[in-house]
Amino acid sequence: MSRFLLHDRRSASPGTERPATLLQPSLSLRRLVGGSRALLAGATAAACGATIAGLALPWAVKAAVAALARHQPVTGPVAWLAAAALGAAACQAGCGWLLARSEEQLVRRLRHRVAGHVLRLPLPVVHSHGAGDLTARITSDAALTGTVVATALVHLPVAAVGTVATLTVMACLDLPLTALAAGSFALAGLPLAGVLARTRRAATAQQEALARLAQRLTAQLAALTTLKAHRREAAAAGALDQDAADLGSASATAARLHALIGPLVGLGQQLALVTVTSAAAWRIASGALSPAAFSAFFFALLYLSSPLTVTALGLGQLRTGLAARSRLERLLTLAPESEAPLRARPCPPTRSTTRAAVTFTDVTFAHPGADPALRHLSFTVPTRGLTALTGPSGAGKSTVLALIGRFAHPGQGQIHVLGAEIGSWWLTDLRRRVAYLEQEPTVLEGTVRHNLRPGATTPLREADLWQALETVGLDEAVRRLPAKLDAPLGRGQDLSGGQRRRLALARVLLTEADLFLLDEPTSQLDPASEQQVLRALDRLSANRPVLVSTHQPATLRQALHTVTLSPPPLAAPTPHRPVSPVPSPSAGAGRRPPAPSTPMHTRLPEGEDSPA
Repeated sequence: MSRFLLHDRRSASPGTERPATLLQPSLSLRRLVGGSRALLAGATAAACGATIAGLALPWAVKAAVAALARHQPVTGPVAWLAAAALGAAACQAGCGWLLARSEEQLVRRLRHRVAGHVLRLPLPVVHSHGAGDLTARITSDAALTGTVVATALVHLPVAAVGTVATLTVMACLDLPLTALAAGSFALAGLPLAGVLARTRRAATAQQEALARLAQRLTAQLAALTTLKAHRREAAAAGALDQDAADLGSASATAARLHALIGPLVGLGQQLALVTVTSAAAWRIASGALSPAAFSAFFFALLYLSSPLTVTALGLGQLRTGLAARSRLERLLTLAPESEAPLRARPCPPTRSTTRAAVTFTDVTFAHPGADPALRHLSFTVPTRGLTALTGPSGAGKSTVLALIGRFAHPGQGQIHVLGAEIGSWWLTDLRRRVAYLEQEPTVLEGTVRHNLRPGATTPLREADLWQALETVGLDEAVRRLPAKLDAPLGRGQDLSGGQRRRLALARVLLTEADLFLLDEPTSQLDPASEQQVLRALDRLSANRPVLVSTHQPATLRQALHTVTLSPPPLAAPTPHRPVSPVPSPSAGAGRRPPAPSTPMHTRLPEGEDSPA
């Protein structure tokens, strides 16, 4: 017998205790560093080495000038100078390499965490943000956040130490000239403070504009066939151009601010050089400063611009990274789907609930900001047999299936699934025991084999995969593919609409579920394929419940139980009477003739008791 007709039902029962794991929204430096502490420590040591080597340069210059003044050999001071310069360059190169490695690891961990959180968000939340916006956060925002650690833990601390140490060296050489140099840099720093204050706002505007462009492009690529069919490529390109212009404007503002940082630091250096040179001429003439000391001081003054530039640029990068981090933290504060039971005290199964696979009792549901899609809905799905959920478009058929799968939550009323109130289930257990086929089946990017395996909880043999494909009538099409089960799908290597639906149905049939929810499983199928799928559903529903949302007359004729919905405001479901008593060869085997509908609008198969 087929693998998907015999199951080992060994999942946890509703309300079972287990630890819950929740993502913490905080992206503090300690959390961001993670397993990169050794690399960051090495980078810090290398940066400190470069600073020490740089601070040795003024003293080497002073020694060389003094030796020249005394007509002594300068071999030693020049060698010292060369060694210090080479040491500083080597340390800077090592620091850069270690920081690149640590940032790569950090961004990878961050993207893994954020992507995992996004995939666990409720579907309405994901849809409200849009795929483009979420993609921009996982890609661009994560990369910018990665710069925060290197800037905050390495660049800024080492630059601060280098600035203080350089000023100390300068003060040891000549205190008055040091005060003049510091005042010149402080004067240039006044407009720099205003520039740095605006960088975070500019970075936030730039990232939000990037997210809007990414979302627009994602949506238009998803609707590309429609755009081409209606010759709307130019209009779509115009909308993209407007978003690109907004991004360009925001990027230009951010670039202008960053471009001002270097010149303002350079302005401070130029002011310092002018004032120091003027004052030094007077002090040398008065004998208060020796030429050798001035040479060393001048070299230190030139070196001072390096840590100051790193500090100014680092503060700009830090504010940009902090803006990206804030966006990620807001994303991480969105509550994921609750894995734990939603009820503090799970409702125990009762005799009435255990007699039905699904029970809706006075259920009302409305999407945010909309009128109720379901109002006071009550019905029962028996524990075996094919149940058809029918009604006009907009009546709420897909919403009913989403509520049973806990992709949405009712505003009022109770839903019982497989003998327990739906809120008492652990989410993993519920979705392991309830298989769901969405209305627009998705082909996962990967091979045919990869597409068939997502719902399986135990290893699948290749024979199981072929049997599932044969059951839905897709085996011959797959055998014609060059790589058969290993043929890639997606990115141009796709299937037709009907083949996609049958592949998704085969995926569902390979699960070890106790309840099957199928949204329009026979739409887009030709009559022969439809009959093949209906025979599979007939065998599947022989010993388990199958709830099908459908408009198809053939599916309605084969259903043992029918629930008819009406658009809101909902009246009580009316019983459906089969259109024609012409069943398929497998559909009529072992069944009673149709009997009058029960109060729950179902016809029970042979041997099943009426609900209590």
